[in-house]
Amino acid sequence: MSDGADRADEKRGGEYVYEALVDAGVELVIGIPGTQTLPLDRTVVERDEMRYVMARHETAVPHIAWGYYESGGGVAATLTVPGPGDTNAMHGLKNAYEDCVPILHVSADVNPEDRGKGPIHEIEADTFDNVVKENVTVESELELPADLARGVETAFEPPYGPVRFGVPSRILDESFHASAAEVSPERTTWDAGDDVDAAAEALAGAKCPLVYLGGGARRSPGAPEAVGSIVEDLDAPVIASYKGKGVFPEDDPRFLAVTGSHTPEGVRRVLDRADVVLALGTDFDGIATDHWSLPMGNRLIHVTLDPEAVDASYEADVVVLADVADAVESIRETLDDAGGRTVDGWDGGRVATAVREEYRESLASQGFFEDEPPLNTPGVLEAVRASTPRDAVVTTDVGGFRLWSKQVFEAYDSRRYITAGSWGGMGVGLPAAIGASLANPETPTVCLTGDGGLMMCVHELHTAAQYDLDLTVVVSNNADYGIISKSPKIEGYTEGHQFTWNAPDFARVAKGFGCRGARVETLADLGDALDSAIGRDGPDLIDVPIETEEPSAAAAADYESTIDLP
Repeated sequence: MSDGADRADEKRGGEYVYEALVDAGVELVIGIPGTQTLPLDRTVVERDEMRYVMARHETAVPHIAWGYYESGGGVAATLTVPGPGDTNAMHGLKNAYEDCVPILHVSADVNPEDRGKGPIHEIEADTFDNVVKENVTVESELELPADLARGVETAFEPPYGPVRFGVPSRILDESFHASAAEVSPERTTWDAGDDVDAAAEALAGAKCPLVYLGGGARRSPGAPEAVGSIVEDLDAPVIASYKGKGVFPEDDPRFLAVTGSHTPEGVRRVLDRADVVLALGTDFDGIATDHWSLPMGNRLIHVTLDPEAVDASYEADVVVLADVADAVESIRETLDDAGGRTVDGWDGGRVATAVREEYRESLASQGFFEDEPPLNTPGVLEAVRASTPRDAVVTTDVGGFRLWSKQVFEAYDSRRYITAGSWGGMGVGLPAAIGASLANPETPTVCLTGDGGLMMCVHELHTAAQYDLDLTVVVSNNADYGIISKSPKIEGYTEGHQFTWNAPDFARVAKGFGCRGARVETLADLGDALDSAIGRDGPDLIDVPIETEEPSAAAAADYESTIDLP
């Protein structure tokens, strides 16, 4: 081949990266332009296979991609400069890693020949090893296609996760010829036949079975249908972890609750009474199990794709290493072949409904639903649910109000309720709502956030305004870091001090960023404001003052449960 032909085959490194992302099915790139990233930024802008959305801070960049994926938009790419850009993005990358969300994160890294000399934004590449599924550091032009192929394969191999590509800025900018590469990672499979038989046998003889849903049920294609079928077969109550919320519709009478420190006392009694718990796709992390204090029945069947999760927190009697939907269908088939249930069990709908009604009556007796200012979070969340269309996407930030949302805000579909899992970092709600709105432009998006969480990403109101997104931000504003000031650990530790503040005028802040803003003080006015906001285009913010001294969701869950259990 002549030198002229060689030059004709050359492409800039940024083009190689761009084409690898397109081949991976990426349609959205979220980033903030920087000197090092400009070669790739330019390619995205010049070509039209992907949309570029510019955030206002790198912390929000992966959160937007996370919300985009969780609400059904597919895998997004993220783009930051090295050093400060990458480290700001670490929070969101770690959140995606813990939630098994694939993100293709590109950092315009320091050039290999400059390492150790103090170039701008230099940071050791292995800094990111523990916040992503794989940290791919590109060392040379010729290795770029293979590195990209390997990283994309890794991101899409279950369990999914974010992959970082550290591509030196010089390689992004230079033109060169490199051969295409195809990489297939090794896949491990398990023969789950004997384990499925054991699981079916245990469930066939269970008098008080219970189904527990984790994040693996959220990730498994076909899991909602499979879960619904086995719940019907077993007539079992259903509980969920943070990430399992939404997999099973909460207006079904058999839905019980979400687990955590805020788990109602009646639910704890049901967990203790269960003779067999079928746990689907969970790693039993500390946040979802109240630091592993929740009972998990007399016998535990653990379905998971992750061998490292087995017996790490709760010892399982039966382990099925498989995808949730596949495992459930195999268990159902085995049960059916054996003649189905061999005993009469408890009425799952009656048990779950009685527990939920008892819990709500307890909250009502404490005045949590009264329409008098300042309002309480449970009443606000019920009002938001009543005014929010069933098919709307709802995202939550992290904080004390979110613990309330686990119990009193109903979710009906996992792609319509977006919340963080065990990482539990604040500041995710508004960026996630932006991602969800980008993924579902014809569907309204509602963001539930506290004042503390919103302050960590309030700048993204400007992003929502720039792209004229149809989203509504509801701020549960108690002028307090309530999850800290209400913690039992704070008693005697910071005597005389509360983590309260004079909250900003969020309605005015929203208007300054180009959004509509309103402040409401009654549940009736909140309903009217939501009806108006959700029915029109563009972003709105509704500031709702909350009683600063409101008890925590965990404190309110500690009541005397007197319902009869079989």
